[in-house]
Amino acid sequence: MGGCRQGKVQCLLVPKTGLNTTFQGGLLKDVAESVIKWARDGLERRGIGESMYLNELAEDVITGVKPVEKLLQMYNEKWGKNVDPVFEELRY
Repeated sequence: MGGCRQGKVQCLLVPKTGLNTTFQGGLLKDVAESVIKWARDGLERRGIGESMYLNELAEDVITGVKPVEKLLQMYNEKWGKNVDPVFEELRY
């Protein structure tokens, strides 16, 4: 049955504390950094330039700034509370 094996308290904290949630003597941020490193290493070994797709995710983990916080800042400041620019700005 799915769920969190670290205990109910940690599972309930994740939505509030995010990557700063304690996990096995460290933080989820530590786990995320390791996973990104493994993914980057694997993609670089393939040698077809895919590791660049991890850059934004890695930045989010390193800075601790959530993607939604970036969007809200752009909406309130750069875009002048207009959602239309989101389609151009976030296009791949």
